[in-house]
Amino acid sequence: MPHIGLQLYTLRDDLKADFEGTLRAVAQMGYEYVETTGFMGEHSPAMHILLRETGLRIAGLGFDMPTLETAPQQVIDACREWDAHYAVTFWIDETDRRTADDWKRVAERFNRIGGTLAQGGVPFLYHIHGYEFAEYDGARAVDLLMTHTDPRSFHLEVDTYWVEYAGVSATAFCTQYAERIRALHLKDYISKPDMHDIEVGEGAVDMRGVLNLALQHGWQWLIIEQERYIRTPLESAARCLKNVQSLLEAVKASPRDA
Repeated sequence: MPHIGLQLYTLRDDLKADFEGTLRAVAQMGYEYVETTGFMGEHSPAMHILLRETGLRIAGLGFDMPTLETAPQQVIDACREWDAHYAVTFWIDETDRRTADDWKRVAERFNRIGGTLAQGGVPFLYHIHGYEFAEYDGARAVDLLMTHTDPRSFHLEVDTYWVEYAGVSATAFCTQYAERIRALHLKDYISKPDMHDIEVGEGAVDMRGVLNLALQHGWQWLIIEQERYIRTPLESAARCLKNVQSLLEAVKASPRDA
């Protein structure tokens, strides 16, 4: 079974108000893992203490591109220190992705990062954010990226919301690149065009189909995330976890119906 985690950006305001209380609440909900952004104070001595006391573990650590490129050993050391299972980056600067050639250069950068981290035993993931589906001379940026990156050291963390925001079916995209995926950001929305977030499994994404693919292909990490809310963020995080657990059990029981 894949591991379920929470991207801490989901609780960014709660963490700012009460870092310790919020992490303890995440553990009490039943989460076993969290994924960090790297800019909310998660990589701190206080976090070490809370992980030990709550039993929470780190799925992946988030890093920006400058850190990954200029201080890869720092990234490797951090992943070892925190017992993180992967390093992930979430954003490519707009000035670096304006043409097809730009995307090929991004692929070269990702290959260098991924190769270096792989030497240190750290898998490197890139989080899909939707702009990767822009077309350049008839080719989608994401396809250029995947064609020009090394599958041995560069992997995807697919965000179901942002794939569909780009007008693409999350299940279709996950099927296309099933062998390159190592983690999913499970994020749902009510309807288009507004695409307001809703708890995972209660919206328009074929989440059961996505989870069926996760089980079929052995993707290890299911990371829940929500950015906008109807309920409080803490209520949403708890509800998402219960929904995903129920969906996984349903898919295991009848995978062909997923």
